Amino acid sequence: MMSDEERKLIEDSGNETEETPAEAKGEAEAERETREPDEATPATTSGPIEATPTANERTWAALAHASVLLTFALGVSTGGLATVVMALVPLLIWLTFRDRSRFVAFHAMQATVFQLGVLALWIGLLVAGLVILIPTWILTALLLVILVGLLLLPLALVLTIILPIVLAALPFASLVYGLYGAYEVYAGRTFRYWLVADWIEGQEMKTT
Repeated sequence: MMSDEERKLIEDSGNETEETPAEAKGEAEAERETREPDEATPATTSGPIEATPTANERTWAALAHASVLLTFALGVSTGGLATVVMALVPLLIWLTFRDRSRFVAFHAMQATVFQLGVLALWIGLLVAGLVILIPTWILTALLLVILVGLLLLPLALVLTIILPIVLAALPFASLVYGLYGAYEVYAGRTFRYWLVADWIEGQEMKTT
């Protein structure tokens, strides 16, 4: 027969191993919280760009930006005739990688929109400048007969000087900007063209 002391020790050990409902509930909640991060939804193709692109991805993204050099060189050598064709080089990179790497596809699309945007801006400035400049010179020449044209002469001269400078500087500025983007991307740093990147992301959000 067990003594009273032995019986008491057995009862005490049994009470220590019993789990109250409150303790069981707390353990269940803790286990559920630890499982939640593992059950997170995987990123989709429209999500954030990969934080750690591979060396191959950085190379192709940099080539997409650096294609501005080819666009500039052939554009100058052909009098601008090959500019549109060469601006499609980053578009070909985008078509190749759009289903393989969001990182490369994003930067290739940035380069495409940027180069075509610069081309459109250059043409717009040329047309607007000629539309303003030609009538200004004609009006100045006609009014010189009565000396009133002397008032328009400084304006005509300023426009004649500024327009070629702006048209010549724009391609060089785009070349420097694009090559800087290529350097940044190849070095593994984030690069976003001003206005262009936000516009692309806005279009992606509309299509998703």
